[in-house]
Amino acid sequence: MCFGQKKTVADSVVKKKVDSLMYVVSRLSNKDLDSAETMANYMLSYSNKHHALRGIGQSYAALAGIYVYQGNEGKSLAYYIKSADIFESLGNEILFSQINYNIGTLLIGQNQYEEAKVYIQKAHEFYLKKDKYKYLSYSYGALGAIDVRTNKSLEVAMIKLKKAKEFAIQEKDTLVLINNLNLQGEAYVKNNKDFPFAISRIKEAMRLVEIKAPGNHFNLGFAYLHLGKAYWKMGEHKKALLYNDSSLTHYMALNYTKGLKLTYENRKDILVSQGNYKQSIKAFEFFNQHKDSLFQQNRMNQLVRMKTEYETDQIIAQKQAAETKVKLAEVISKQNKNYFISSLIIALLILLASIFYFKRLKARKKMELITVELNETQKRLIIEKQSRDFEMKALKAQMNPHFVFNALNSIQDLVLQQDTDASYDYIVLFAKLIRNTLIYSNQDFIPIEKELDFLKVYLKLEKLRFGGVFSYNISVVGKENLEVPSLLVQPFIENALVHGLMHKAGKKELNIVFSFTNNTLQCSITDNGIGRKKAAEIGKRQGNHHESFALSAIEKRLDIFKKQYNPNIGYHIEDLYENEKATGTKVVVIMPFKKSY
Repeated sequence: MCFGQKKTVADSVVKKKVDSLMYVVSRLSNKDLDSAETMANYMLSYSNKHHALRGIGQSYAALAGIYVYQGNEGKSLAYYIKSADIFESLGNEILFSQINYNIGTLLIGQNQYEEAKVYIQKAHEFYLKKDKYKYLSYSYGALGAIDVRTNKSLEVAMIKLKKAKEFAIQEKDTLVLINNLNLQGEAYVKNNKDFPFAISRIKEAMRLVEIKAPGNHFNLGFAYLHLGKAYWKMGEHKKALLYNDSSLTHYMALNYTKGLKLTYENRKDILVSQGNYKQSIKAFEFFNQHKDSLFQQNRMNQLVRMKTEYETDQIIAQKQAAETKVKLAEVISKQNKNYFISSLIIALLILLASIFYFKRLKARKKMELITVELNETQKRLIIEKQSRDFEMKALKAQMNPHFVFNALNSIQDLVLQQDTDASYDYIVLFAKLIRNTLIYSNQDFIPIEKELDFLKVYLKLEKLRFGGVFSYNISVVGKENLEVPSLLVQPFIENALVHGLMHKAGKKELNIVFSFTNNTLQCSITDNGIGRKKAAEIGKRQGNHHESFALSAIEKRLDIFKKQYNPNIGYHIEDLYENEKATGTKVVVIMPFKKSY
């Protein structure tokens, strides 16, 4: 029973963390696709590590959604299928239906409306049967969008869109309501009816975006695009161009390929209406740049093939076991036959190429060249491996896993407390810190301004953990246009927080000063903590005997700098006392620098 309880608690912790990461990814997906992809991959790695099958399925679904925005529909569909297989094996009908819905929306983006309707209808029937009102707002909206795009009558499309709106309001789902208002505006514009009403729907959607989801590039880009179309059809070309510009700005910020293509296409039409053929040609060139590549047909074939395989798997799974084994054996046999034939063809081509090559080169010369190339490659691989090992050690030293876990838990607490503004601010800070760590860890030197910005973000996150009793100050004295070693100071600051300030009662203060004097750059980190002696005693009582890996890695790094730049490079620690009582610790780091030009 005890073991069962421990496992339940552990599973609960993993589920909470996965849910928190999923919330972070969903907030970033409409604003910063690179950060969203980084967090989704981290969620997948974490779920794999803890064998959290539900978390793995959620990670695949999140990555699939990101790849849709990036224009990689084939990869997106592959990840959706992986996600669907997991949720089906878990018997999770809600998430399985949601993936069917997502596949349908992906096919809508590919203008495959009839096939999209099949998937969305499956999900819709499940939502109706189970009274899932929240998800009915999604499925009614998607079915209404299909009616709009397939030129069904405005009245038919609006029946579904109005139902979607009712469920969105009932469930207080603002994002779905925003999408619904945008779709209503698109429907009226496409049917050339009641442009003022269409504009009012779109502007209401934009108002809700600014209140509930500021900076949502996807919805704002969509809204501005259809506002531009409305004013274009009304003959107000200047307004149409202004809204078209705004649409381009948001879609470029999101790097949403399909949105850019549609916006440039509308821009071309507006300019032609104005008689500005020169600018319309430029817009047409941009439109062509954002059209699907020459391999679009191959990618579409891949989508159809993968979708067919997915549907076939669903049918086969429902048949009797004996029939399934027979069909599977036939498929494997056919594949093996194709592989064997392909292997023979490849082997024959390699043989012919080898004969052709050996006729023109002497065997001795070839062997000498190959030997030289192998030796050079081996040396290069050894050097690259050593460099990668050192970079990975430095990266691990900078980002303590305990800090990452504590930061996520603190953000999760804010989410659970429904402090949306604060939680979003810290989510953005955390994503920025992770991203900058990955970028800066590959650079030897970075501008001091970037180093200061990195430290400020790190300390803001630590302040979330310590609360109002913790304060800090960062300043620069002397010359500022310098480049400093990347991420060199952070481990010393973390050491001061963990060992000096963590166990101190009352106000906790940290002062960081970069000073450039006598052609020397040094950084002092001063805390008003409990001092090294008392920290060592606490560590001994807690059984903490391990050496700081971060400081060990930094010492090796400083030794390399000392040989390259200056023998005075290094660091020393001062214990601060007042009336023989420990009042804190001061660390002075002497570091190399480069001048920025």
